[in-house]
Amino acid sequence: MKITTRITFLLVFMIMSIINGCGEKMPLPVVESNPDAFGANDTSYIHINPDWSATSLGYSGVSSTFTPVDIVIGTDDYIFIADQANDRIAVIARSGDIVSDQNLNQIEPLNNPIAMDIDQKLNLLIANGSHEIFCWNQYINNIGVDSVMVGIREDSTLIFSGEESKIDSIMGIYSFYTDTKANSSFQGITFGPAADNEVFVTDNGNNRIARLTLVMTGLVRLKNHFYHPIFTAVYERDIATFGSGAGTVDDPRSITCDKDGNIYFTQMGGNFKVQKLAKQGDNYLSAYTLYEDPIMDLNRFGAPLDIAIGSNDDIFVLD
Repeated sequence: MKITTRITFLLVFMIMSIINGCGEKMPLPVVESNPDAFGANDTSYIHINPDWSATSLGYSGVSSTFTPVDIVIGTDDYIFIADQANDRIAVIARSGDIVSDQNLNQIEPLNNPIAMDIDQKLNLLIANGSHEIFCWNQYINNIGVDSVMVGIREDSTLIFSGEESKIDSIMGIYSFYTDTKANSSFQGITFGPAADNEVFVTDNGNNRIARLTLVMTGLVRLKNHFYHPIFTAVYERDIATFGSGAGTVDDPRSITCDKDGNIYFTQMGGNFKVQKLAKQGDNYLSAYTLYEDPIMDLNRFGAPLDIAIGSNDDIFVLD
């Protein structure tokens, strides 16, 4: 919650007065209400002006079909929006302006993007309900690619190619993982802790949560003369499978991971629509108990479509 400059000055003055031992209690400053603000308890929500609508974001002729279905925020505070209706990923700054440099206006086309996540290496992963996961790397698009490694000579010298089609295939959206089960339908995706080099996906085609491992499968030489790895993923194992009880999945959707590697997910079926799988060694076990944890109340959620974890491990659910 933002505090006005006037209030900030008064608070500083109060603190300095106490430190200087004046000993007199001073009344707290009165916060003037804003007609565009509404709140609950100690949290206030301020109406963004102008609205982040299709028109204000620079969409021309498609305002009626602009369909944002997921957002993620990168390390540089750019906001990535999965625009399902226009088969693209739009990127805006926190000011609400569309970002067009670093090729951020060219994350397209991709049929039906529905879920995303981005890691500290600036790999943007995208799920679209198919049996494939896609990737777009912000860093290499920012710097630019000079050439792509295409082989290794007998003396271990790396062979690079500056062929334009090869460079375009790396700078554009590329296939990150393709599942062997054609009926897989990935609905949600999340990176695990950075040190673990892992990705988790929800698959409602097979009612499971799968764990993937990142592997380096390529190398590019950037225009700043540095080298950068290209990552894809391989299937490791399922950490949760079909069932109606705690620790099982039925029509899973959104998924996220906290800093300790614990998994949180939502689903449309089963008895428990929002669950946590606690990481214990190499296993993932149900962390909540019926009648003990309110989040496990059978009728608490109707159709939880998305979930997020706050910095203090608060759980936010879009129901």
